[in-house]
Amino acid sequence: MTTNDTRRSFRLRSLAASALVALAMTASAQAQDATTIKVLNWQPGGPEYWTALVKAFETENPNIKVELETVPFDRYPEVQGPYIATRSGPDVMQQNAGLELFDRRVAYQELPAEVLAAGDDLLTRSGGCLNYDLTQACYGLPFGFQGNVMYYNKAVLSEAGLDPANPPSTWQEFGDACEKVKATGKTCLALGMTGVFPAYWVFPEIARNYLTEDDMRAILAGKMPWTDPKMVSILQAMADIPTKGWSNGNAPSISMLPDGADIFASGNAAFAGTIIADAVNWAAFGAALGDENVGAMRWPAVEPDAPLAKSFSGTESAVFGVTTWTDKTEAAQQFVKFVAGVENGNLLTSLGGGIPLNSKVDPALFPKSGALEQIREIIKKPTIHVGVLLSGQETDALGRGWQEVALGRLSVEDWVARMQVALEESPGKN
Repeated sequence: MTTNDTRRSFRLRSLAASALVALAMTASAQAQDATTIKVLNWQPGGPEYWTALVKAFETENPNIKVELETVPFDRYPEVQGPYIATRSGPDVMQQNAGLELFDRRVAYQELPAEVLAAGDDLLTRSGGCLNYDLTQACYGLPFGFQGNVMYYNKAVLSEAGLDPANPPSTWQEFGDACEKVKATGKTCLALGMTGVFPAYWVFPEIARNYLTEDDMRAILAGKMPWTDPKMVSILQAMADIPTKGWSNGNAPSISMLPDGADIFASGNAAFAGTIIADAVNWAAFGAALGDENVGAMRWPAVEPDAPLAKSFSGTESAVFGVTTWTDKTEAAQQFVKFVAGVENGNLLTSLGGGIPLNSKVDPALFPKSGALEQIREIIKKPTIHVGVLLSGQETDALGRGWQEVALGRLSVEDWVARMQVALEESPGKN
């Protein structure tokens, strides 16, 4: 190698080193410039979906990093409560649509029109707006559809001498089926009564048999007393489930998620009343039991001729909103907008086992599942999800009262009285 070649090689190496240093400095500067937002959530759709969601968001928004704080659903209020009380913590928070959001709206910024416009392709977004009214203040944007169905294990029904192609459709048929399932030594209805699950997963499915949509709106407004014969009938039908022995004996002491759902997923129960999306859905049960063994149906009708008996209790699965205390409003709003967008809708459909609200999602992305096909048919006739219209006080009294009724410590009459007190103590309804 000549002297000139040596000098040329040295210069090239020097230039390459300088370029690498410059790239490193640029990357370091970009990392320092990046805004990190903290998102409080219960990870609907599961870890794989959330990993993909964050990656897609950060790719589209390279100057924003997402730090997740994921809390189990049944512990969410106890973690979120101190943040709200101290006005500190996450920049974005997940919340159930309806009164749970409205009760906590002091923690959420009212979203401006340019952010709400990101929800223009959503089939519905009213659950993020005060009183379900799009003309009033809106505090969050949703991303998926949620609601209740009853899953059934075809193998357990066959073992009990029942026809898995024709699961029970009325309360009487369900009771008869439960007796046959119990004779095999298995649980009929896998159930957990602690926490908010009774209000959100069971109460709406009984209530549809007695209430009109006008009645449900009256519940939201605090104008439907629990002493009304319709409300008393709902509580009585709920009381029948454990007192007639249709559920597992330990139901009063366990939560539906994960304990009650695990009874069904283990193959030890014929039925489980849960939700169409998130962690305890058709996909999770299909993975545990085999897709061929899992079916989905409406809850059996207590009053088959009731106008809403064959409807689906539907609502937004959850909304995401920007906290009032954040100093990263713009970045937080970007995340909320992304959650409502079509890219996230496609991820929810293909990875999260969810039912997207974005109307532009590619339908070819829906996984192949018999139970999912049944669900997509059931949700075509939706009605109001009355569970999300209950105040926090009513939700708590409903769950605690049901536990005590199941244990024989409380009469239905006394339960009714407690519910009425809870209504009267609900600040958002008075």
